[in-house]
Formats: sequence, structure tokens, C-alpha cells
Amino acid sequence: MSNSITQSRSLFEQLYTHAPIGIAVASHVNGLWVQLNPAFCEMLGSTEEELLHTSVVHMIYEEDLRYEEFRRNFWEMTNGEQPMYETEVRLKRKNGTLLWATIRACIVRDEVSGEPLYLLVQAADITKQKEAEETLLNQRQQLEESSRISRILAESSMDLIAIHEADAERTFKYVSHASRKMLGYEPEEMIGRSGMFCIHQDDIPAVKAYIRRQMIGLTPERISYRLVHKDGSLVWADTLTHYVCDESGNLQEMVAVTRDITESKQQQLNLQEYKSLFDCNPLGVASLDLDGNLLKANVGQEQLTGHSKEELLSRPFDHLIDPVDLEKTRYHFEESVKGVAQRYEIGLIHKDGQRIETSVINVPILLEDKVVGVYGITSDVTAAKRYVEEIENLSYERALILNGMSEGVIGLDLDGNVNFANPAAAEMMNICPSEMNGKPLEKMMIQMQSEGIPYPTNGTPILRAVREGRALPRTESVFWRQDGSSFLAEFQLKPIMDQGKTRGAVLVFRDMTSVKEIIRAKEAAEHADRAKSEFLAIMSHELRTPLNGIMGMAHLLMETELNEEQQGFAEIMIDSGESLLYILNEILDFSKIEAGKMDLEQGPVDIRDMLGSVIELFSIKASEKNIELYSEISDHIPERVCGDETRIRQILINLVGNAVKFTEKGSVTIVAEMDSSQAYGPDQLMLSFKVKDTGIGIAFDKQHQLFQSFSQLDPAINRKFGGTGLGLAISKKLVELMGGAIGVQSEIGQGAEFQFTIMLDKWREEEMVSEEGEVAVTVELPERNRLARGIRILIAEDQAVNSHLLEEMLRKFGGVCDVVENGEQAIHLLATTPYDLIFMDIQMPVMDGIEATCEIRKMHPEIPVIAAITAFAGERDREACLQCGMQDFISKPFHSAEIIRVLNTWVPYIQSHRGNWND
Repeated sequence: MSNSITQSRSLFEQLYTHAPIGIAVASHVNGLWVQLNPAFCEMLGSTEEELLHTSVVHMIYEEDLRYEEFRRNFWEMTNGEQPMYETEVRLKRKNGTLLWATIRACIVRDEVSGEPLYLLVQAADITKQKEAEETLLNQRQQLEESSRISRILAESSMDLIAIHEADAERTFKYVSHASRKMLGYEPEEMIGRSGMFCIHQDDIPAVKAYIRRQMIGLTPERISYRLVHKDGSLVWADTLTHYVCDESGNLQEMVAVTRDITESKQQQLNLQEYKSLFDCNPLGVASLDLDGNLLKANVGQEQLTGHSKEELLSRPFDHLIDPVDLEKTRYHFEESVKGVAQRYEIGLIHKDGQRIETSVINVPILLEDKVVGVYGITSDVTAAKRYVEEIENLSYERALILNGMSEGVIGLDLDGNVNFANPAAAEMMNICPSEMNGKPLEKMMIQMQSEGIPYPTNGTPILRAVREGRALPRTESVFWRQDGSSFLAEFQLKPIMDQGKTRGAVLVFRDMTSVKEIIRAKEAAEHADRAKSEFLAIMSHELRTPLNGIMGMAHLLMETELNEEQQGFAEIMIDSGESLLYILNEILDFSKIEAGKMDLEQGPVDIRDMLGSVIELFSIKASEKNIELYSEISDHIPERVCGDETRIRQILINLVGNAVKFTEKGSVTIVAEMDSSQAYGPDQLMLSFKVKDTGIGIAFDKQHQLFQSFSQLDPAINRKFGGTGLGLAISKKLVELMGGAIGVQSEIGQGAEFQFTIMLDKWREEEMVSEEGEVAVTVELPERNRLARGIRILIAEDQAVNSHLLEEMLRKFGGVCDVVENGEQAIHLLATTPYDLIFMDIQMPVMDGIEATCEIRKMHPEIPVIAAITAFAGERDREACLQCGMQDFISKPFHSAEIIRVLNTWVPYIQSHRGNWND
């Protein structure tokens, strides 16, 4: 098996290096070249060093650049909507000449996660083919009467040339002799039959669609699809079709030129398999020239030796080998250069100076029956050798260690009979240890082949190795027990030597079944977590976008002349929108906490001011219900502490809001105290808060449900008072993030008292002095209705409601706006109009806000100011917007206050930098 894999790697490396077509790898993120094979470099007349880190599109002749098409196909490949993109373009050589090439590109993905890794590009020089096709078609048009000459040309072509009738079935009218080699049919067998008969049934719809596009006058283009050979095998084909019409424009016949591209398709597959085997292999893999210099090395080789790739490459392997094993290593390498594969064990010297026991496989790289290099595959067997060395020198004390090992250990004589077994081995084999001694291993445990077929009697790899005195490296296999059950085991075998003679062998193995199950369970959990995060992000966007229109229009309505009843209706709309936004934010907060992505900020907190604002928030509601709402704050609490004021306030709002909601008469009291104990350290303090109410109370047997997610104590209570059931669960998580705890004491009808503690840092005096010493800078701002006067504003938003809402808000501030529906329109309009400020939506068709901003910043690094408007409200979304060149961020649903803030922040900046933009 390993020889087959090694030979495949060799073949893949040779295909890449010596392929007649260009093969290259580019970054799927920025489109820069990462690696190009010699054929690609020769095609462009440049060296690989000259091409590396240049853009893929720079090599394409300007007249053939179709940015929109390239971008659309790249997007579809990245999202898995199409496996490959193919086109024909002219490429620019270094000397200024042009050549025609077929470009095929595909996204190579991670085999486990499916995430894109890089862009794989193939290029084939088709200049001669294009010239031949053009010549052939010109001769066809100019010399229709000379069919004999055209037929001779067709018969001599390696491509299959066919002429089809203009009927619905595209019946074959003429077929060149290339059909024999390509499809196994004689031309006479195909003439008169439907043009679809030899096309793979899954590809017929795509071919028919291609013909329809041509029939309505689109530019001819190539199509790749599968044909079915007469013997049933598949043939990948590439076809260019020309349509012959009479003077009236009526279709007379179709001329199709088809090329067999099966080999290039297989080369592409082989290259992808080789890359996976080389790059993703956990073992150390390197390719060496005939002098022993390392030419390539994978990540496994770097991890094994501790050396970086730069330290490994273009140097002999001598510095990696323990000097005591250097002569042995050179001997086996020289044998590999002679064409004989080698397997041996040596010691490597890690970069930190430690010796590593390794097993090495050397495989010759053959090209045209000539050795051109050597593959080295190295695995770390240090732990395995330590096990075996201990077993070889087995004593009573070491036997005790073996009995405590989780791995199974079995001793075998030269006939394959068991002479000792540790308890772990007996347990895995489901046999009493006393029943194993002296019995053949095959009677108790049967080793299976990879196809699930048992090996012949006494023919298992383990027994053959025991008889021959050979070691077996660590590998996996399926074993069957006497009771008919099976398990996947990882095992290795080491001969037992006594005075130079083989006395038997030691088999060390462990059950890998549970490990595989754990890995699968972990992958399933990660997949579910990703799916949940994606769902929440989508739901946030889908809910915030219409909510923005509802709340924004309601706010605008409130600013118009309304009677008392109409104003009441508008206030209900705004209150309902705020409630829906609060629920949405609660769900997103809970998701962040569950995923461990909630980060606490550290800043100054004035506990007295914060409690005062919470009291003020609920004072109107408490007054309406005629209940008292007040706070008691200990004098020991400092004027300032250091913590996350937003999250502390969120906890208090949840608790006080519940207390006011469930209290019909009496009072709600908030108590804040400080634990003056020094047990928390000189720089920390513990604050405790209590929220007491005289409300309906909570039954003791229901209190354990309070802090559970989406939990409601009673459906009747939920119908009366509402709520998501997340507030207390979020509060509990936040309290625990701050190093505290939360609890409740309550009885039915006697009210409730919620208590929580949080650990905060003391506010350092130097921070206070620094903060107080800052000089406040104020800017004299114009009146509200003149905030945006004289500022040229562009709104890029695909939702008509949102763009109209924003336009109305800005109009009230004195602004005049233009509106576009996507990023591409914004770029085009910006080329003719010097805008000062752009409000840019993130999610738009054709071109999104991120991509549009990147393009704008290439030409205009500072002005216009770009403010993102998005329904994706996470911190990572904000960072992504700022990184691409946006200068501000507004989350939907937005209010006029947010628009005022943006104008107040950036209008002075725009006015001071406008001269640079006009230049």
C-alpha cells in the first residue's frame, strides 16, 4: 500500500514538473501567483521568480480582460456552484508577443472542512490550434465548393470534426476519421444519427443550453463535457462550434471541432491528489536531488526536525542525521539513487539538540526509466522504540508496568504462539489471560485485509514478519475476535533478539475504535456550531433590515405634525420595534456567550451614576404601577472602579426590569455593597448587588429553572408578562465571566431577592489623573438642519425602503443625496462625481460594500469618507468594515441620532481635506 502511495506521489511530482501544459497555484484571496511549473514559465517567457507574487490578471492581454465574467465565475467556484471555470484568452509574453491559451481554473478545498485553500490554474498553448481552426473555418467559408480539400484537412486533424444538420436533433452530416480513435465509432456509424447520442446523459442539458446561446447570436465559446465511448468508457471533450447560414441568415449547418481533453483532466486530478498526499501528510515528506540536497519539504518535515523550510531546502541531509548513523544513511540513499527503494531506522538530531528515533523510507523518482531524485518519508518512532526496548529487557518490575499499560502487549514465539499477554491485550481480545499462553495467535485474533477478506492461514503480515525476524512499523488494521466481533487497532511488531538470534516478537496494539468515534463526534459538534452561527448571522441580517425601515419611518413620522391619537400610534410602533430589537440582541448575546466569544471591556465605572441611570430608566413604569423604586449604595464603594459598565448595567436592567414587571404593589430596592476583605488582592475588590421586590414570588421547586436558557416557569405567567426566557440565563453567564455568582431567595406571594457578586479591578489614581488632565476639545457644529449642507452624499443601498429612509433623514439635515443599488454603480458614479461622504450597505447584489470600498480606496485613500450600514452587528463585522477602508460603522436599525453622530464626526474632517480630493 505504501509503495503504491509513494509511486503515486512520484508520478504526481513528475506530472507537475514535466507536464506539457502550464500548471500553477495562486492565492484564492488576492489572486497572486504562489507557484508555477516550468511549462507555465516557458509559455510566458519568464522565470518563476519574475512571476511570483504578481497578479493572475496581469498576464492576460488587455482586450481579453473580462473582469465581471472572471469575478462571477470565481465567486461561483468559491461557493461550490461550479467545479471549474474555463476560458480562452491571449497571454502576454515577456518579449511582448501574444499567445492563445486555454485557461482552466478550480478551487482546491480542505478535504475535512471544505474550506478553500488555493486557486489551481492550468494553461495550454492553443495558438496553433486557433490558427488551424481559423484557417479551417476561413477555407470552409471561402471554398465551399472545394469540399474535397476541406475533407482532407478534416481527416488529417487529431481533433474530431463534425458537420451537423440544422434540424432539432443536430443530426450528424459528416464525421472525420478521428471518431475511430476518440469514440471507437466508424464515421459511417455516426452519420445520420442524432448529435446527442454519444453525449453523457447528465451533460445533454448543458450542451443544449450552449447551442441555444449560440443560436441567438452570442459570441462562440467553448464547452467542456463528457462523451461516451463505444466501449462504455467516458471521454472528456472540448468543443468549438461554428454556424453556417445562408444570405438570409437562415442556419444551414453546424461545424463542430472537438478535442479529447481526458488526459489533461486526469493530470489535474492527479496533481490535486499529489498535493494532498504531500502537503497534508502528517509524516515528514521531502524530495531530494541525486546529491542529497532537499528540494521540497512539507510541514510534517518541519515539525519533525524543528527546522524551518528555509533552513531545510537546498542543503544536504547530513546536518539532520545523528553522526553515528550518517554512514548508514548515506549507504541507503546511494542504493535509492541506484533505483532500489529502501527502508531503515536512524536517529535524527532535532534543532534543540535532542535525538529522535525515526523510520525512513527512500523511494527513487523515475523519469523515462531514469532516476532523477529521491523521495524521503520519515516518521517519528521514538515512543515505539522505547516501548520495544523496555520489552526486550523485560524484568519483574517492568512486567508490572506492562500490566498497567492501556496498550495491549503480546509475546509470540517463532511459530506465532502466544507466550505472554498483558491484561489490556486479554481485555481487548475478550479472552482470559490464562487461556492464551501456548495457543496460536490466529486462533484468538484474526487479521483482515483492507477489503475485509481474511488472510490465508499463517499468511498474515504479523506471522510472516515473526517467522522472518522482521519489524513492522506502526500501522492500522481490523482484527476479529473469537466471538465474531471486530475492532480497529493500531499496532507495531518488534523482533526479540537474544545473542544475535531471533527468539520471537512482541506485538503492541491499541483499540482505535473509540478514538475514531470521538473524532467523528467532535467534527459533528463543530459542524453544528458553525451552522448555528451562520443561522444567527443570517437571521440577524434578515430581521434588522425590515426592522430598520419600520423604526426609521416611525421616527420620521414622530417629527411631523400629528394629533394625539396619531402620536400614540407612532409611539407604539417605536416601542414595539425597540422590544423586537431587544429580543434580537438578547439572542445574539446568548449565542456569543455560549460560543465563548464574549469579551469584557475594561474602563472606568461610576457605580452611583450607573444605578441612578437604571432607576431613571424604570421610574416611569414604576410610577405608572404606583410602586416605590430606590437604591441603597454603601459608602465603602469607591467613586470609580474598573470593569465593563455596559455588561454590569445589562445585568441590573434584566433584574430590575423583572422586579418591576412582576410587582403590582409595594417597592423594588437595589442594594450595592462592597466586601472589604483583603483576600481578593490589593488591586481587586468584590461588589455585591441585591434586587429586592414585593412581587408575586417564585416557588422553591421552580427556582432551579430560573437561569436556564429559554426557560419559563409557568405558561400563564409568560402569556401575561411576556419575555424570551433568556435574560436571567445571560445575566448568569455575564456574572460568571466577571468572576462572580448569582442566586435567588423567594417564596410564593412574599416577593423575591436576587443577589449577585462580581470581581472588579480598583481604579488606579494615575489613570484618573491622566483622564482628568485631558483637555476637552469641542467643535462648534452648525444647527441641525444645516449639518449636511454643502456635503455631497452618495447612498449605496439595494433595499428601497432603507435608502428612502436614509435619504429623508439626510434631507432633514440639509443634505442632497444620490442613490445607487450596488457597489458597481457607486464606483461608476464616483468616477464622474466627487462625493464627500458615502453611506455604504454591506450586502448588495452585483458588488457588495466590502469589495466596492476596496476598489474605491485604490484611487481615493481618504475622501470620500465611507460609513458602513449593515444588519450584521457583530464586532468582527465592524472590524472587517474598518480593515477594508471604511471609516465608520452603523448597525441596522439606525436612528437619526446615529446619522447626526456620523455627520458631527466627519463633516469637519471632510471640510479640512476637501482640497486634496478636488486635486
